[in-house]
Amino acid sequence: MSQIKQYAAVLAKIGAEKGKLLSESKIKSLAESKNLASLVAQLRDSSYQAQIAKVPLPLTSRKLERAFNENLIEAYVKMIKNSPGRAADFLSIYVLRFEVENLKTLVKATNAGLGTEEKLGRVYLSAEDFLKRRVMLEEAAKASNLKQMQNTIKTSMYASALSKGMQGYEEKGSTSGFDILLDKVFYDSLHEKYEELPKKEKPHVSFYVAMENDSFTLLSVLRGKTLNYEANWLRAAVPPKNFRVTTEAFEAMLIAPDFETALKVASETHYGKFFVKTPSPDETLATAEKAFKKAVFQHAKAFTIGEIFNVGAPLAFMMLKEAEVHNLVAASAGVESGVSMEYIQSQMLL
Repeated sequence: MSQIKQYAAVLAKIGAEKGKLLSESKIKSLAESKNLASLVAQLRDSSYQAQIAKVPLPLTSRKLERAFNENLIEAYVKMIKNSPGRAADFLSIYVLRFEVENLKTLVKATNAGLGTEEKLGRVYLSAEDFLKRRVMLEEAAKASNLKQMQNTIKTSMYASALSKGMQGYEEKGSTSGFDILLDKVFYDSLHEKYEELPKKEKPHVSFYVAMENDSFTLLSVLRGKTLNYEANWLRAAVPPKNFRVTTEAFEAMLIAPDFETALKVASETHYGKFFVKTPSPDETLATAEKAFKKAVFQHAKAFTIGEIFNVGAPLAFMMLKEAEVHNLVAASAGVESGVSMEYIQSQMLL
């Protein structure tokens, strides 16, 4: 079958879904909402209405964030189901990201002693339904402690990450190590699926994969420096392969004695422009993370028309949708907190 015929279905779906994206003026107007009820009212006729209608009162930004992400998962699934074989297999990785978030949520909730139903109320079961692993997640949610949870998933792709996370938990009593170890499963899978794409398809997604992979490596090492993680632990906790971060730069960051030294190395890499020194490490990392996301959004926006009969077309749309959800989350959190319209808009990807 020709490339044109293979992508006909997903191109038609992209056309339909792009028409549902919110305009920039609408996104900006959400930042002017007086309260969450007003914000929700502006989304009454949008594609988010079905999910928002299920949000129990009283409204909170956290509840709305869940609704927005459920809509994002739905959009991802539409792209995947209408894409041809290898492309669909690659795009499915972006739903896997939500399963990783589910497990990170269960780790924290289990450690906090929450009950099974409360745990399940905090995860994205729609992602598990698509991945056909809902039973695994529900069993993990029944665990009364982290060791039990680890045992319920000991035969899955997450077994090693949870085992290493448990070692750190037993030594330090902190669950923070689980996050980066579980995230690594996603990035390892992303790289694996990228390598499985046909040679002619890779160039159409290489920018996105490189940005995802390399930003995770750089930000994780820098964040690890603020938490005093050992170099060998960090080396094992981030992806073994990077795209535009040299081995020399990576190793220099790992052995750097402190955050400031590691940041200087990061500033001299291909991604140096994303790292702007601010008064605090946390602010520096948050600023860099947003800069990476904005670069991905701008690339997707520029290539959403140029990419047609290849895997870049559905992925570009998925990144535009992801940016839209980022903006909705920023708007709802800002409105709830009562910060200024200008501040809310500064947190958006526009």
